[in-house]
Amino acid sequence: MADASGSHNPFDDLTAELGDLSLQQGEQGSPVHAANPQEDEDGLQSPHIIRETGDPLEVLAICPKDRKVNYSLNWYYLPDAVEDTADYLICTRCHADHIKGTSLETQFKQIKWPDGNIAVCRFWLPRVKEVLWPEAIRTNDVNALREYMTRRLQIKPCPGQKVTEDVEDRTVYGLMDGEIEGFAACEACFEDYIFGTGFEPHFGTYSELSPRWSCDFGTPYILGSVAQTAKHNNWNGFISSARRRYQLPACTGEQIRSDAIEWYLLKDNKLEGFQVCETCYLDKLALTLFKRNFQRFSDGLEPEMWCCGLADQNISTAVALETALTVRKDFEVFVEAAQTICSIVPCTANGIVHGNWWTLEGCDDRFNICEACFTGFCQTRGLDHFFRLSERDSSNAYVCDFCIASPRFVQYVNMFAEMLDRGVFACFSGFVRTFAGVPACPKIKGRGKSTWWGYPEAQFCQECYLDIVAYTPLAGSLPLNGEYIEETTLCHIWSPRMRSLWFEVCEAGEAGSEESDAALQEFKAFCVQRLQIYRKTISEIEVIKGMQEIKKQSALNHSLLSLQYQGMDGMATMFGRTDDYRYGSSSLGWFDTTYGVQSKQHWNSFVSELSASNSPDDWVRMAQLQEIWNKVE
Repeated sequence: MADASGSHNPFDDLTAELGDLSLQQGEQGSPVHAANPQEDEDGLQSPHIIRETGDPLEVLAICPKDRKVNYSLNWYYLPDAVEDTADYLICTRCHADHIKGTSLETQFKQIKWPDGNIAVCRFWLPRVKEVLWPEAIRTNDVNALREYMTRRLQIKPCPGQKVTEDVEDRTVYGLMDGEIEGFAACEACFEDYIFGTGFEPHFGTYSELSPRWSCDFGTPYILGSVAQTAKHNNWNGFISSARRRYQLPACTGEQIRSDAIEWYLLKDNKLEGFQVCETCYLDKLALTLFKRNFQRFSDGLEPEMWCCGLADQNISTAVALETALTVRKDFEVFVEAAQTICSIVPCTANGIVHGNWWTLEGCDDRFNICEACFTGFCQTRGLDHFFRLSERDSSNAYVCDFCIASPRFVQYVNMFAEMLDRGVFACFSGFVRTFAGVPACPKIKGRGKSTWWGYPEAQFCQECYLDIVAYTPLAGSLPLNGEYIEETTLCHIWSPRMRSLWFEVCEAGEAGSEESDAALQEFKAFCVQRLQIYRKTISEIEVIKGMQEIKKQSALNHSLLSLQYQGMDGMATMFGRTDDYRYGSSSLGWFDTTYGVQSKQHWNSFVSELSASNSPDDWVRMAQLQEIWNKVE
């Protein structure tokens, strides 16, 4: 292992200074009105207690910050003076820590946010938490806060690091003195982090915006740096740190020579073979308490091929780090998890053969988590006792259900997050036991050789039945109940409109009543009409797309043949294997060999078929058919 006793680097001093500012600010933050019962004497925290069943937590364990929450939770909001509209939301954690117990507590209202609607906490942002809220407390007046909240919601969200072409109704800020050429900050970040600070005069709007741009405050280290340096009006410190991060390449997670970029290693080599590229170190560690456990690698040995241990692909490691930082506040939690994760086969889309697997009771053949994900997601949060070792056959490759390639990865991770927020494990385990092994809804594609619920005129796939229909009054009277159907069948209840129509049927009257039967007949008749339109529209669209693909593939084949014959023509000419004749025609042109003629013919076919595969008539026809389908979908 290479030596990590790094040489002194001035940039490390700046990073350390920024990190210390961040840590000091955290220690001096707004007082918490209730002591945390899970915090022990040395400041470290045990995992938040998750119960098997019971009522959900009234207050979130931690603020979700900019994480988008799409399940129903309690939130707070500040009503408008004229219209009582819940829009600028505040999580229960921020409310408990900063608003509850103050003279302004009665100004806020609680709301149960609807399931499926996105909610984001906006109290934790510096502009609100550190400027407007303290001022509101000092003056006992929320008008300035309410005015900001109303105006802030009119601003488009930050596009982040992802390059976007969204320039309409955008105000983008740059640096007035051009210290960092091309630096761009969106209006949302400017309002949340810059406005009202000593940094504001250093920024100005771009009169002409590039058609493709990204917000540089979407980079975690740059955003963290400005949040800290702005408090102390340290402009030079911000420019130095931002300029350094601005110059670094993105971490791809691929192998790279150890002497190609800067690396950070754990002190005392606690994790053999674990190293972090400078990009990830700055974005994920430099402004945290854990920065003290890393040091810059001093290159003194032969170069090796290294991978960054905190690359975005390493989800289990990233989750372990986040848990250790924000929940446990204990670096050893991360070290123990990383030691296990780094010593076993990684969780990949190719699956894992053998190894240890964990599951829930009764889900051996339907739900399994690999050891890396179990360590990162579950052990770090003290959830071990809810799982057990799986008895599944491990001799065949199996894709972990917490792998991003798993069909239900997004659903499982969302339910896992909901379970943590609610503090009730049954939120997660109930979903897994219901949906693990259930085929995903085919939606507009249809599926054959599967089981269906519903009516002969209106079939529902298993997922939609379990998700929606099973909990409605008509579920017990369905003539199709797990009926196996050989031919391709369309699910009639996956779209929001069809689900809405089904709910209207269920609300029409008691099951079996005249009103209910009439509504049901109308629903089934609509499904029959919908299926007829589907066959005349979507089916034809699929045929057109299929023909386009065939023409594209044929065009590609002609292009390859054209290149091959062109090469043969060139070789024959180069080695003098030609006669005195010229081959071709007035339309094709004239060539020294027949190979040249064939190359030209294939090229013409390539151009013709490529053009035919992208015919405007086809696109117009598909748009017309899609519009007809949209009227019933």
